[in-house]
Amino acid sequence: MSESTEKTRSGSGLARRIVTIAWAAVTGVQFVIWLLMSLISMSFKSPFWLWTLGGGAIVLAVWWSLDRRGSGNGSE
Repeated sequence: MSESTEKTRSGSGLARRIVTIAWAAVTGVQFVIWLLMSLISMSFKSPFWLWTLGGGAIVLAVWWSLDRRGSGNGSE
């Protein structure tokens, strides 16, 4: 039974890592687009990428903390 628990944890950890990398990549692309828009127009544009950065960070922090808390219960 512990083997299936370990497989579930590793699958969950892999999904978490993939989502975290995708979130960072999307935020990075948005930042580059915003920077180019600001530089080309020579004016400060509203930093729309902050919504993705902040919202994603909150969601991922909750997901990481819940998964960490849940991983301790199965080993006892």
